[in-house]
Amino acid sequence: MTRTFFRNASLLDGENLPRRETTVVVAGNRITSVSEDTAAPAPGPDDRVIDLAGKVLMPGLWQGHFHSGFGAFGGGTSAPVLGLEEPTAYLGMLAARNATTALHCGFTSIIGSSNGQGLDVCLKEAVLAGVVEGPRVTACTHEFVVSGDAADGTNRSWFMGLGSHGLVRRLDGPEAFRQATREELGRGADVVKISASPGHGSHVARDVCYMTDAELRAVTDTAHERGKRVRAHTASKTSILACVRAEVDLIDHADRIDRECIDAILEADATVLPSMLWYDRFLGLAENWDHDAQPFPIGDGFPETREQTLARIRGVREDYDYTRSVLAEVAESGVRLVVGDDFGTPLMPHGDYVSEMELYVKQLGIPALDVIRWATKNAADAIGMGDQLGTIARGLLADLLVVDGDPIRDIACLRDPARLRAIVKDGVFVKDAL
Repeated sequence: MTRTFFRNASLLDGENLPRRETTVVVAGNRITSVSEDTAAPAPGPDDRVIDLAGKVLMPGLWQGHFHSGFGAFGGGTSAPVLGLEEPTAYLGMLAARNATTALHCGFTSIIGSSNGQGLDVCLKEAVLAGVVEGPRVTACTHEFVVSGDAADGTNRSWFMGLGSHGLVRRLDGPEAFRQATREELGRGADVVKISASPGHGSHVARDVCYMTDAELRAVTDTAHERGKRVRAHTASKTSILACVRAEVDLIDHADRIDRECIDAILEADATVLPSMLWYDRFLGLAENWDHDAQPFPIGDGFPETREQTLARIRGVREDYDYTRSVLAEVAESGVRLVVGDDFGTPLMPHGDYVSEMELYVKQLGIPALDVIRWATKNAADAIGMGDQLGTIARGLLADLLVVDGDPIRDIACLRDPARLRAIVKDGVFVKDAL
């Protein structure tokens, strides 16, 4: 078997500071050796030897909150609910494009968040079959909501008699949640998404939890029996605690996290995805909008007066400032954090993924090595694949990036396609500019 030798690498393995003069050997889709250059095995006559001349070799990145069907805005369709912006076939093509975009940005794995019409499952199968060039896909379900919560699209479209509710699935009672979980996991999903509270990004985090303890348990017990994960949109403290106690695996946003929540998350070994870029982008627009000249275009689904809009923006600012003030404590406490945000909106297009990482480093002061760990090892650990992916070690799958730059000194170098000199997924070069 022909091997690839990455010699003279600055090895950034996702856990430790870079180690210079390192050789990594790949055979097939596995890493077979990681050693100092002087201790590396000898290459054979058919092996490819690449002198990286000190460039960074690091694991492929993970996007932990991937909406595969987002990005259809402006396509000419006025959707009554999110996820019905375009016909399903169009959204499938959009999902394929988004997946290819992620891969060519160095994100070799994605963890799906809510999507309708089985987009994630179809995308996963298309990638596995070679129909679509994309990253490894952990496929998500619809977003499970209870009747009347903020994510229930029928609040505004009930009179339309829609057969599809887009990316949400409305359920009430433990048995309905249990059946839906069984059904969508049976169709091929890997993670179940639930909506546990209002708030985050452009809306205020009211301190409620939509789902009952019995409804939460129906989802988590059913998913865990099948070896699958559950993620929850949780902005309020009440919803964070309820979800963690019900053994939800991935806590999305956790805007109002505090010490009690931190301790509960640590005990449960759950994962938090702060997703703070959407806050930053929303407030950058909303707080600079001329509200006297025209209505603000991003509402809560219902008509708002100018005063209500301004009050909502002030509430969002309070939530954001609070999360900013506690995130360093969350990170230092040992909570497993993962990157991922609501990319695919006009303010945050697909491909802009590194901006979230920059925010944590440059605005919140989180060390770059920590954020890189969030985007590599932590993400793999969060879905039970840490023994296969997320770092660079002998025996692991070969998902690798070669970077002409130092992400520890300037994480923004990861956003420049010209600096991503090589992208390797499953041992195969997706990009080879070496």
